[in-house]
Amino acid sequence: MNEEIKKEKVWYKRWYVIVLLVVSFIIVISGMGGNSDNNSTPTPKTKETATVSEPTISKEQAQKDLDKYMPMAKTAGLLTSYDFSKLDDNTYRWDVFVGSNWYTQTVQQKKDFIAYIGLRKKAITGYSHFELRDGYTNEKVGEITAFSQSIEVYK
Repeated sequence: MNEEIKKEKVWYKRWYVIVLLVVSFIIVISGMGGNSDNNSTPTPKTKETATVSEPTISKEQAQKDLDKYMPMAKTAGLLTSYDFSKLDDNTYRWDVFVGSNWYTQTVQQKKDFIAYIGLRKKAITGYSHFELRDGYTNEKVGEITAFSQSIEVYK
């Protein structure tokens, strides 16, 4: 009878090992998976979205960063004009108008540009909402939304 118990335990151990191997194999395969349809084309999107995180820089550093960065962006043709001014204690003016080089950038570059400005604006003013507009047509091309703090690129 002792041999029957040993055989039964060995049988359970073997099934346990087999089940573990199968589960491990499934996990590895699902992790390597992805889209099995290699001929699929991505669906075009009319807008791209990301979010703005909390700033980790001081007001002074944020202002220095913008004072250095924005003239370079204007010289590069990414912007036609911008105005970051304090109207009173609680009101700021943040106008950003993009130039023709805006349209040569990838969506990720546009998001990075908007996030860079938005994080610094949040450090300076406490909020990050602003819109980017085309410098020629005044059409909105991107923004950081007021409530969700998402970065949206329209063009």
